Amino acid sequence: MKAKRLLGAALALGLGLAAITSATVAAAQQKRGTSGASAAAPAKPADTPVTKKTIALTPPGIAWGMTTKQVAAVIDKMLDEAYVPRYKAVSPGVKMRALDAELAEEKSAFRRSRIDFGGLPTGIDATPLKGEYTYLNKESMMTLTRESGKRYFFFIQDKLWKIIDEHPLGEKAARGKDYASAVVKLATAFGVPGRVTPPAPDKGRYGNEVDWKDAATHFRAIERNDSEIAFAYEDLVTLGSLDSLRPNKPVDANAIDPAVASAVRKEEPPPAPPPSADKPGKK
Repeated sequence: MKAKRLLGAALALGLGLAAITSATVAAAQQKRGTSGASAAAPAKPADTPVTKKTIALTPPGIAWGMTTKQVAAVIDKMLDEAYVPRYKAVSPGVKMRALDAELAEEKSAFRRSRIDFGGLPTGIDATPLKGEYTYLNKESMMTLTRESGKRYFFFIQDKLWKIIDEHPLGEKAARGKDYASAVVKLATAFGVPGRVTPPAPDKGRYGNEVDWKDAATHFRAIERNDSEIAFAYEDLVTLGSLDSLRPNKPVDANAIDPAVASAVRKEEPPPAPPPSADKPGKK
């Protein structure tokens, strides 16, 4: 609750908002136990605000619907360009060959980073990325690791539909000193305040989020911790079709195994028959 109040205060201060969303305020009032003479009907959640500027995907050349091979080719080009200054600083010989090997390894590491979310659990389940993918629905992920941070590319049926970037927070961080200030910067850049959404673990959301969208992309600013924020970019077309693209739903770990439930039902004694209407009463 403290984090939500701080976030709301920062948005109100930076953007002149009277409130963030009626849904968030209502939820906060319920948790604080406040009540009035008459309770207002709960408001419907606000729609995702539309940005006044296009949400750009990077690096240049990346587009929704690309295959893993096509994305790898774009990353190859990006890495080639990133290494140009370093190539200019060395002469042909041992150092240049070492640079060639380093560049080739970065390209190869990106391809090897692919994880397929098949029938077996992965180590990703123990990371903040849990909830961003499902199993047995032809989903996969590739990770680009560089000094600037990590970028995750998510695919469904071998088509790119989501990108998540991790960014540091702090006094000297480009994104802001904390989550609230980072959200204010985003609202200023997009030209409109975002929609605040509280955590909902049952829906795969484990932290506060603020979101926006344009004609093609849904953008989420995800609160990770005091020193990190994540930016998620999602293809709106795929997002609207996720139910059909994910026919295999996650299994509830707390649910009773069907075989056990069936055995329990068989062991239960049959219900006693109702009293017969022909049975004589006491005289």
